[in-house]
Amino acid sequence: MKPVATSLAAIIFIGLLSAQAPSDRQKSRSDIRAQHSERHRVAPPVKPYSGPTNYRPGVRPPKLEQRRREVDPNTYRYNYRAEQRYRSRPYVRPQGWYPHRWISGDILPALFWTRSYWITDFWLFGLPIPPSGYVWVRYGSNALLVQINSGVILQVIYGVYY
Repeated sequence: MKPVATSLAAIIFIGLLSAQAPSDRQKSRSDIRAQHSERHRVAPPVKPYSGPTNYRPGVRPPKLEQRRREVDPNTYRYNYRAEQRYRSRPYVRPQGWYPHRWISGDILPALFWTRSYWITDFWLFGLPIPPSGYVWVRYGSNALLVQINSGVILQVIYGVYY
């Protein structure tokens, strides 16, 4: 009788442990959610952006090919609100995607940092000269400075376009 009682107690104890501890899959999902919400909780403040200081908007900057090769992310890692808005061709979001408010540090899905979304004439819209390896990407009415190889957003300027 004693071995049956001991094994019954062991089964109940193991059952209680498995009921209390979430599975590894549930842990990882909750950890991901916590990291995501934590990252968005500490988003950089939105500052007003009045335009570039090293060239006149609307005119192609001189020596554009001699852009900065080394990037200090801390000098760019800001979210701005454009003080001047521009008209451009209508933005067409891919089917099935919904509006999202990106912040610096997010990773833009590869679909959005393809050449069809690049802002190659950034000087017409008063955007700063992107460092080497980065490109301005349009997302709705916003402009995102994105690393070409990884999709990491370095800077956001909200409300650039109508």
